[in-house]
Parts: sequence; C-alpha cells; structure tokens
Amino acid sequence: MNTTNSIITVSLLVGLLLITLSFVQYRRKALLMLRALFSARFFQQLLREGKFFNERINLYTILLYALMLPCLFGIIFHFYLPQLLEKYAFPPLLFFGIFLVVIIVLFGLSRLLLSYFSILFNYHEYKYLYSTCKSIYRFYNALLLMIMIPVIWYSYLPKLIMFIYFPLFLIIFFAFFVRFIKNISGVSRIHFFVYFCTLEILPYLLIAKLLITNI
Repeated sequence: MNTTNSIITVSLLVGLLLITLSFVQYRRKALLMLRALFSARFFQQLLREGKFFNERINLYTILLYALMLPCLFGIIFHFYLPQLLEKYAFPPLLFFGIFLVVIIVLFGLSRLLLSYFSILFNYHEYKYLYSTCKSIYRFYNALLLMIMIPVIWYSYLPKLIMFIYFPLFLIIFFAFFVRFIKNISGVSRIHFFVYFCTLEILPYLLIAKLLITNI
C-alpha cells in the first residue's frame, strides 16, 4: 500500500511537471489542443501549424499519458481485482513497470502499423491527420486522469471510476473518432474503421479478457 501510494504520488508530481512545461513552453499549442477536440476551427488551425510533432509538447503528452494509464490500472486492480495481485504476488513497482512497458509497446506498434496502413492504402495525407487527432485525445485523457486519480485514490472513492471517469472518457474517445472521420473525404471509411478497432480497441479488449479469465 505504501509503495503503491508512493508510485502514484511520484507519477502525479512528474505529470504535473509535464503539464507545467507544456503550458509554459507551448502555451498557445496547449490551448489549441484543448479547444481543437470540440471546435473544427481550432482543429484546422492546429493542423495548419504543421510542426506539432517536431515540438516537445508532443513528447510531453506521450510521457504524461504513459504515466497516468499505469496509475489508473493500478487503482482498478487495487480496488476491484486485489485477488489477482495476491495470486501472482506482483510487487507494486514491477506491476507499474509491466503496464508502462505494455503501453510503450502499444504506442510503438500503433505508429508502425499506421505507417504501414498509410502505405498499403496510399493514405499518406491522412497519417498526420490521424496522429494529430490521437495526440489531442491523449492530451485530454491524460489531463482528465491527472484530475481523477488523486480524487479517487486519496479520497478512497473507487466508484468514481465507473460513474465519472468512464463516461467522460467515452465522450473524449467518441469526439476524437468523430473529429477524424469528419475530416476525411474520398477514401474508404471502412478501412479506417477496421484499423481503428484493431489497434485502438482490440488491445484493451484482450487485456480485459485476460483479466476476466484469471479472476
């Protein structure tokens, strides 16, 4: 419990530092990202900038997202699946390390398959569009987790995950998907839908299936 508490506290402090760096060094870009998910005008403005992925705010967003997800999974396991932690006797640090590695591997796989997909179907012009939408989604979700994790963990209210975080997460996820679909034309939306389900949804379904079969 003390080790888990320390890991979550350190992750939140590092996350706060990354958010501070994002808004101090790239205040305009950070504000654009906050507005772009629900505003077509700001989204197009962000696309026109063209240098988003060459700036450190993209790296800060990835690191923030990679830090917050293991904390969320750690809280879910701690409150809802403690029998799995007892069964495998994972030290908290190893548990968080495993999830961090999984998230990094999924990120690398996502980038690799996106490049392959864009070459396979000749959708090069939409690779940057999709990556931008995904970065905005990560930014929103990471900020949401930065707010929810301390409230859930330190107030000991795990039900907030189900009743507040997940509904907000679904709204962000749906907005990200709609924002992308509305900005593509003249291509097969079925191709993108198959890619989206395979890479963005299937890995989490497999993790959930693995957890359920081991309970």
